[in-house]
Amino acid sequence: MSRADGVKLSLVAATCTLVLVIVPENLVHIELDFASKYSPIWIFIFYLFLKDETKNNILLWYFLMVYTTAGILILEAISL
Repeated sequence: MSRADGVKLSLVAATCTLVLVIVPENLVHIELDFASKYSPIWIFIFYLFLKDETKNNILLWYFLMVYTTAGILILEAISL
């Protein structure tokens, strides 16, 4: 794992978090709970505390953040 991978992953986490904060409140007019709203940040924190052997495939972490964000938005849209 290089430092650049951590920076890229933190930018993906910040972008996904912004999407989870802005989209539901402005388009669907609902507010997500704390755990759902900041789930990409939780994934990034989990990534930081793992051992280096599991950090080798950074693409897996990108997809996990993006799919989690999309899944939360889809489930909230369905539950309306």
